[in-house]
Amino acid sequence: MVSREPARRDDADPTITGGAPACESANPVADYQAEAAVNLRNQRLRRPDPATTDGHDSEADDAALRPDPYGVGQDALAAIDAPDVDPETLYRAKMFDRPEEDLTAEPATWGLRGRLNAAFGAHMRPKHVSAEVRFRQSVRTVQQPLPGCSVVSVMNPKGGSGKTITSIMLGATFGKHRGHGVAVFDASESSGSLGDRAARTTDPELTVWDLLAHAGELASSSAVSGSLNAFLRRQPTMEDILASDNSTIQSRSIGWDECAAVMAVLRRHRDLIILDTATNPLAENWQWAIEHSDVLVVPLPLRMDIAKQVFLMLDGITARGKQHLLASTVIVTCMTPDSSPELSQLIYDDLRALGVPEGKFVEAPYDAALARGDRIVYRDLPASTVEAYTNVTALVADALGAARRAAAFEYSDSFAPEPVYRRPPEQQNLSQLTHFDIRRDRRRGA
Repeated sequence: MVSREPARRDDADPTITGGAPACESANPVADYQAEAAVNLRNQRLRRPDPATTDGHDSEADDAALRPDPYGVGQDALAAIDAPDVDPETLYRAKMFDRPEEDLTAEPATWGLRGRLNAAFGAHMRPKHVSAEVRFRQSVRTVQQPLPGCSVVSVMNPKGGSGKTITSIMLGATFGKHRGHGVAVFDASESSGSLGDRAARTTDPELTVWDLLAHAGELASSSAVSGSLNAFLRRQPTMEDILASDNSTIQSRSIGWDECAAVMAVLRRHRDLIILDTATNPLAENWQWAIEHSDVLVVPLPLRMDIAKQVFLMLDGITARGKQHLLASTVIVTCMTPDSSPELSQLIYDDLRALGVPEGKFVEAPYDAALARGDRIVYRDLPASTVEAYTNVTALVADALGAARRAAAFEYSDSFAPEPVYRRPPEQQNLSQLTHFDIRRDRRRGA
């Protein structure tokens, strides 16, 4: 505040004696119009506006404006990119791998040969073309190295289509054959059923909101891997379940920020994340899963209404510019009691017309133990169900490996002006639903 000295008067005031002030004299600064004093304690710092900031680091300004409601840090919220590796070096290392292992070297344990080996102590090998050899190959495929943190989203906009069952079976198979490092996250907005269908729970039953309350410390550099275990439910097959809150007392639902914070924690401590999504393709959590998934797994009971919902979902993903996800989409079909077997070829043709590759269709058996709503205990399932879902998981692992290797090539090319795999040229979105209906009516004789 600028001070003003009182004007010096030439004539002395006779009333002033001994230096005492004269009370009846006018205040020389009374007419000064000063601005009100500023209380610095009540001031709040404002983040700079990038549009009007000159001479500042725009990247630092953008980082300051990014939302981080759970305090996990901008580094933890960064996009999940492929590791910075040289693909030529990565694949040159394979020259030192030992030759492919003979899958028939171990004695047979299935079928007639397996029973003879068990009864007489024989060492008969399985046939090269047999279900047991295929199962062994699937196990090896599931165990293949997957660089970085991989994300698998199980999606279907139709309720009751088997998303939770598929998520649990994928998590159990990956956990059984890969060990620690697999997490299954119930990414529903609220009241998901993953925690109720898992084989084992904990006391107390902590949920995703308990994890979010400690997300900042769990994603910090000082966090240890074991600190996350308190918020997860370890299963007998070694995967971990992150359940949703079914109490319906929360004032908000799981959205984009919540999914981002959860992933910032999980990918620090785990390397394979399976998302059990909800049924609303317009919800923020569903949109987040689309943006951050490496592979989509679509459970599809062979029914016309569910097939149409899947078609519209994949068509919408293409319209959003995510055509590359269809190339790594695995369709898991199931012949339920209310399915229509005569529609299977029609459904396959229309999904292939959208861009789902020929080899990404696999069938899973219908199992009443999975459909009745009880807890799914992997060791109690029939051998045929375990075998089928092991083959399904192997196909998902192959799709993950291809997606991660493609990402490694993409990010290692510093001279490419545009991403090589992530953004294909835009194409006109031609809906196939008319062909879908025409072929169906023609088959029915309409």
